[in-house]
Amino acid sequence: MKAQMMHVENFVGRVLVGPKKLRSCYARIVSQKDGSGRIEKFDLVSGTWFEAHESITFSEIWSAPSVPLLQWADIDRKS
Repeated sequence: MKAQMMHVENFVGRVLVGPKKLRSCYARIVSQKDGSGRIEKFDLVSGTWFEAHESITFSEIWSAPSVPLLQWADIDRKS
């Protein structure tokens, strides 16, 4: 039996994980030029994503529940 891996192009800004619902915010992981990931938080007031610095860890995002697509569309529309 053979296993095949699908190759996905990795480009800067591609959303790798998320959005996920954390304590009091929404967060995601996006790819960077060097292939690593950057954590971003969503600002409900401005409707934009910004770097989360050290306030959120990668393990928090991986273990957080995903935001349902319809719920996210409603949040994104309101901001």
